[in-house]
Amino acid sequence: MEKYILMKKLKIKMIKKTLLLLITFAIVTSCKNQKEESKFIDVKSDSSKYLLVKDENYKGFNLQKIKGKWELENASIGDNSKNYNFELGDSEFTLNEGTCDTSFEIDSIHNLEYHIQGHFYGHSIKDEMEILSDKFYNLFNVNILDFKGVITTKCAVPFHKIYVFGDDLLVWYSGNYMHFLKKKENPKELLFKCKENDNGISRYDDPLNKTCVCNENTFNNAYEIFYEESPDYLKESLLKKLPQKNHEWKAADADVTYTWILQDTLKINMFFQGGENRYVFYKNSDNKIEYKEYLSLP
Repeated sequence: MEKYILMKKLKIKMIKKTLLLLITFAIVTSCKNQKEESKFIDVKSDSSKYLLVKDENYKGFNLQKIKGKWELENASIGDNSKNYNFELGDSEFTLNEGTCDTSFEIDSIHNLEYHIQGHFYGHSIKDEMEILSDKFYNLFNVNILDFKGVITTKCAVPFHKIYVFGDDLLVWYSGNYMHFLKKKENPKELLFKCKENDNGISRYDDPLNKTCVCNENTFNNAYEIFYEESPDYLKESLLKKLPQKNHEWKAADADVTYTWILQDTLKINMFFQGGENRYVFYKNSDNKIEYKEYLSLP
């Protein structure tokens, strides 16, 4: 009996000790979390004024939109005839066709204030923003509210930072402000001339979409043009070189068959998950290669 009472007391003592340890651990953890939370809030409140505000209308930084060649449109001072130009790739930056050839990064997190503080000596951030707002609008008709981010490169100033305002890119240093616009590429003339089937009949009743003709009289040359002028989603499923005999293959997005009929007609069937594309190539009455495109809906 005495042994039972002793064991019971030891058990109660162990439970009390365990509870005490758990309470102590909870208090220490709570204090640590409060300390870390307080540090996070302080950091956030200190840096939040430099974060780019993104409301429900913010469209984000579109890398595809800025890729390409950019040319100097005008500048506030200096010799505007200097042929400044640069090109932006996926992550490559080339100034004046090789003057500076490096990579670039995009900062779409920080706002404009973060990048321009101290730009005008002896002025507050608020004054600096007002000065820049007036300059950009008066010089280039650029709205400072269109700021999307900054492209940073390893080039020497002033091309170490390029400021993105919608469709306008700005560079400035030592009081000279330069305005760049994307070079307009002349659209490549298509060699296949197409006529849409606009008979007003439903695609379910008449799957013919268009008829196209080129100035070639051989299937190989005509197919090469057809491949190059096809949209990317078709190119991914087409063979780059025309097979000279019947051929079937499974592309990533389609099952494709090439079928020759008496060597004067070529049929290409592309079976997609969402429907079927059919192309029939033949020589027309002018001895030119022509094709018809049929689109079948699921």
